Amino acid sequence: MAKKKVDLITREILNTREAASLLKVTTQTIKNYIYSGKLKAIKTPGGHHRIRRVDLEGIGFISEEEMVPVSLTPTDMLSSYESIVKTLVSTIEAFTKALDMRDVISEGHSSRVENISTSIGKSMRLSNKELQELKLSSLLHDVGKVGISESILGKPGQLTDQEFFLVKQHPEIGEKIVSGIEQLKSVASTVRHHHERFDGSGYPDRIAGSEIELCARIIAVVEAYDFMRSDLSFRKSISVEDTLKEIRNGSGTQFDPKVVEHLMSTISNADLEAVIH
Repeated sequence: MAKKKVDLITREILNTREAASLLKVTTQTIKNYIYSGKLKAIKTPGGHHRIRRVDLEGIGFISEEEMVPVSLTPTDMLSSYESIVKTLVSTIEAFTKALDMRDVISEGHSSRVENISTSIGKSMRLSNKELQELKLSSLLHDVGKVGISESILGKPGQLTDQEFFLVKQHPEIGEKIVSGIEQLKSVASTVRHHHERFDGSGYPDRIAGSEIELCARIIAVVEAYDFMRSDLSFRKSISVEDTLKEIRNGSGTQFDPKVVEHLMSTISNADLEAVIH
């Protein structure tokens, strides 16, 4: 069997079955490559396809004997990682925009929470890794709402106790969704805890103070800010001054006082407020 594989690798002309064996795909896949123009082939008088080995190499085939380990420089590895992260973030942003449209909060909520949260994170001198996790968890904090009925999320007016009970499940649903994706596992706990309160009276786990991840404490403050600053179907947005007053009133009970201080200094930048609202 090994000898046959070597024969195929060195053979210059192959039939579709032999080409499929080398590429480890089905014969039909090889035919699809040919019909779509991705793979050049020679047609015999009998109507059969013959494929040159050089044309297989043109679509990516390299024999094990020809493989040469590639040594990436640290710069190349960083560039590759950053490209992967950028693609991941872009995908998440597109998903959360669609998700926000199901909610009573105005469109763009997740993006605004990410914008302000990241500004606060920089103000608090978080590391690049922490800022990246804050960005991802901010965008994904409400992802669990995908499991909540749109009739509840978009309801104009006060929710019933039963409806509010269902909405309160979204942090746990979100954690399950995020923890199922390898690249996002690190932010799963933050997604779960963004509705915890500094005094321990939040949900779902009723943890308090530093038991709550810093990113979750930041998102809790920013989400409340954006909720009050948003036009809803049953009320107009609250002014910046009145919103900040409400946030201050919750400092030490609902919110981490240090995060509140950084929110105040961040929002005092009129340019930022103009951009996000």
